[in-house]
Amino acid sequence: MKKEVPLAILFIVALIYIVANYFTGIELLDIAKDRLDDWYLSVDAVVRAIGLVNLAQIHGRRVANKREGYGYSIWLMVCMFGMLFASLFWFQGTTHTGWDFMYKMIISPMNATVYSTLVFYIGSAAYRSFRVRSPEAGILLVVAFIMMLGRVPLGAMLLGGNQAFATAADWLLRVPNSAGMRGIQIGAALGGIATALRIMLGIERSYLGGTGD
Repeated sequence: MKKEVPLAILFIVALIYIVANYFTGIELLDIAKDRLDDWYLSVDAVVRAIGLVNLAQIHGRRVANKREGYGYSIWLMVCMFGMLFASLFWFQGTTHTGWDFMYKMIISPMNATVYSTLVFYIGSAAYRSFRVRSPEAGILLVVAFIMMLGRVPLGAMLLGGNQAFATAADWLLRVPNSAGMRGIQIGAALGGIATALRIMLGIERSYLGGTGD
């Protein structure tokens, strides 16, 4: 019964949610779906609170033991709790001037800094990937060359103002890239549906603490 009852509850709740999404306008189902959405938000808030406490414990021990790099842990906790308390007692929504200042003057510049450092790792990975050892690698190299020159003014300068690289880059994004992304999204959607069905039907039970058998 320890596993059968949760599985039965999961099946009933999932069935209600699926039917409510596909058959709208039925008052009872709409009310049930709204209540399930509220429960989801409540569970999500609890999960985030547990993650916050867990993160504080891990980095708190690192600071207390003065492990290597504990200064970064101090900075993480200052930012984490500073933003938390500011949002609870100062900011009232994302339109508040304080939130706007924190985002534009602190969060956004730090994000830009992190992304700028990733350029070196991307460049190193690209160098290793672009070694022409197979026809596929050769195609990747040509496409990357066209995309890079089509997205910077240097490409037009090399062709005397001609926008051939830009036009080719736009075509690559619209046609082959879009086709590939749609295939990936369809595959991911089918995989998500299959996983959801496995959980709903009780085939996948690892979330109950077992091995999935």
